[in-house]
Amino acid sequence: MAQLAYGLLWLYVFTLPWENVLLIPGLGTLSRYVGILAALATVAYVLTSGRLRLHWVHLSGLGFVLLAAMSYFWSIAPQDTLERILQYGLLWMFFWALFVVLEDDTAVRRILGAYVLGAYVAAGNTIYNFLTGSEVVYQRYAAANFDPGDLSFVLSIGIPLAWYLALRDEKDPLVWLYRLYPLLALGTVFLTAARAGLLGVAVGLLFVVLTFPRASWKLKALVGVLAALALSLIPSLIPPESFSRLATLFDEVSSGTLNDRTNIWAAGWQVFGERPVLGTGAGTFGATLESHPWFRQWVAPHNLFVAIAAEMGVVGLAGLLLLLGGVVACFLSMPPLERLLWGSAFLILMLACMAQNWEWRKQTWFVLGMVLAHYSALRPCPSSSPLRRPI
Repeated sequence: MAQLAYGLLWLYVFTLPWENVLLIPGLGTLSRYVGILAALATVAYVLTSGRLRLHWVHLSGLGFVLLAAMSYFWSIAPQDTLERILQYGLLWMFFWALFVVLEDDTAVRRILGAYVLGAYVAAGNTIYNFLTGSEVVYQRYAAANFDPGDLSFVLSIGIPLAWYLALRDEKDPLVWLYRLYPLLALGTVFLTAARAGLLGVAVGLLFVVLTFPRASWKLKALVGVLAALALSLIPSLIPPESFSRLATLFDEVSSGTLNDRTNIWAAGWQVFGERPVLGTGAGTFGATLESHPWFRQWVAPHNLFVAIAAEMGVVGLAGLLLLLGGVVACFLSMPPLERLLWGSAFLILMLACMAQNWEWRKQTWFVLGMVLAHYSALRPCPSSSPLRRPI
C-alpha cells in the first residue's frame, strides 16, 4: 500500500505543472482525479500500517480549512463557498499526504524530480504554441489553458528544485534535465511576457548563483557555456514585444496600477473593513465586487492575502499567517543548502501569492507540504508509538 500511495503521489506531482493542458470534458483536470486517488491510497496506507504522522502545522492548516467550511453559514455566495471548501479539503489532503508518504530524503528528491519533469511538459507545450503562433493574448504565449502569469510562477518554482537535484547527485540519469531546466524556464517565461513572473525567475536564478560554488568544475564549465549560448540566442528567438512589456516592470511597480491590481486590492480592503472578523465567506471575493461601485462585475483578487482577508476576515488571515509561519520555522532549521532551497521556493511562492490568488492553487500547497516533508526526512523522529508528531 505504501508503494501505491507513493506512485500515485509521484504521478500527481508530475501532472501539477501542466494540469490545464489535459482537460477531461465535463470533469476537469486529470490531476484532480489522480490527487483524489493519491489521497485515498494515503488514508488506506495509514489505516493498514497503523502509523499516523502529523506535524502541528498540519493541524493549523486543518483549522484554516474548517474555518472555511464554517463560513458557508454566513457566506454571501454559498455555492462559491461550497466549491472552495471542496478545493481546500482536497488540497489539505495533498498537503498532509506528502508528509505521510515521503519518509526519507531519497523519496523527497524523487518527488521534486517529478515536478521538474512536469514543468518540462508545460514549457514544451508553451514553446509549441509559440512555434505555431497560438497566442494567449497579443505576443504572449503559455501552455494550453494556462494564464501566462500563473504559468511563469509554476515554471519559476521548478528552478531551485531542478538545480538542487543537479547539485545533489551528478550520477542521476536525469541530471542533464535538471542542469538545463533553469535556462529553459528563463526562455519560456520570456515567452509568457509575465512581469511578476520574471521576478520569480530572478529568485530562482539567485539560488543557482548562491549555490554555484558547490557545483563541480564540470558543472560550472557547462553552465558557463549554456549561459553564453542563451544570452546569444534568446534575444533573437523571443518576440520584441515580450521584451518591451517586461521592460515596463519597474515603471508599473512605481507608478502604475499593475494591470488594475491596486484598484482591486483597494476594493478588497474596503470589503474587509465592512466585515473584518469573519469575512464574506470562502471563495466569495469575486461575488463581493459584483456589487462594488468600482467594478460591478466578478473580478479575481490577484492577491492571496487580500482575498483571505476579505473572504475569511482577520480570523482566517491569522490562521493563514500561522500556517505560513510554521513552514518558515521548519525550513529555517534545515541544513544550509536545504534552507536556501526552500527559502527560494517560498519566496517565489510569496511573489506568486502577491500577484495572483494562489490560495486554491495546488502549487501553493505543494511547496508548503514539501517543506514539512523534507524537514521530517532530514530530522526523523523515531517512535514506537503508532502516532508520530515531529516537533
